[in-house]
Amino acid sequence: MVTDIALAVGFVESHSKFIITAHESPDGDAIGCEIACCRLLRTLGKDAGIFNSDPTPAKFEYLDPESEIMVVGDATALPADISERVLLVLDTNDLYNTGTVASRILPLVSESFVIDHHESGQSPNQAEGVIDSDASSTCELIYRLFEGLKVAVDPRSAIALYSGIVYDTGSFAFPKTTARTFEIARVLAGSGANPNEIYGKIFESNSIPSLLLQSKVFATLRLHFHDRVAVQHMTKEMIAECGASYEEAETVINLPLRSTGIRVSVFLKENPQGVLRCSLRSKGKIDVSEIAQSFGGGGHKTAAGFKSQYPLEQTETKVLEMLKVYFD
Repeated sequence: MVTDIALAVGFVESHSKFIITAHESPDGDAIGCEIACCRLLRTLGKDAGIFNSDPTPAKFEYLDPESEIMVVGDATALPADISERVLLVLDTNDLYNTGTVASRILPLVSESFVIDHHESGQSPNQAEGVIDSDASSTCELIYRLFEGLKVAVDPRSAIALYSGIVYDTGSFAFPKTTARTFEIARVLAGSGANPNEIYGKIFESNSIPSLLLQSKVFATLRLHFHDRVAVQHMTKEMIAECGASYEEAETVINLPLRSTGIRVSVFLKENPQGVLRCSLRSKGKIDVSEIAQSFGGGGHKTAAGFKSQYPLEQTETKVLEMLKVYFD
């Protein structure tokens, strides 16, 4: 695992044309670091564009007011000079976690490079890059890239980076929040990021249908292992009944962890197309990233996830079986 941002500095300086991407179902950290990185590259006179496999969630559209992020579909027009470009993969160290970007863009570019802060597993799909699992967020690493390239953070990049840090640290509450994280946040707040406005956009912008969806999800709560593991479900039918968006239920996974006794929260969720994902959160020494990696996913020791090829009930059974070792 290479943590020295100087490697990323060298990669940026040695190329002139970039495609930037992040993981499937991009979140606040992914969108924030993409926008800031793109602006950094353009400030340096580089040619850069952002291509993702999935649309930007509504709550993070404020980070891309000009709708510069392209969604890669079967008919999406790719740059004519794509063979001359390099692929900069952010917020995941598994190249195939980029969805349609992996199938449509990865085979065409000249080179790939990763900047990420998730635990590095044993996936054969990793590229060369900077992976610092001690960093609070990938936005923190992109801030370090600004420093390494000696470029001042402009207001829009400050908003993007601050948003990603706030999102991935749970408002500076998660374990990887450090004094360095707060120092970066202080600089970003002085460079154009308004903490109150950003908090409101991320955590206080859900719709009424989302409240109804969250109530349905919370009603599925079941406890296991003497009330130390909480499991919740969300089906595509629940999303349709409430008229909500898939992303708006994401925070319900954290609700069980507010209880002193709960050590692990498991959230099994179908998107409107029926694709099943499992999100995992933990407190203490329980490493949920190992469970996620065993299913081909990844993440952090206390926050991880994976896409499941099994039905919902079977996925739950398999996850609980793996958690059993911690509670026997």
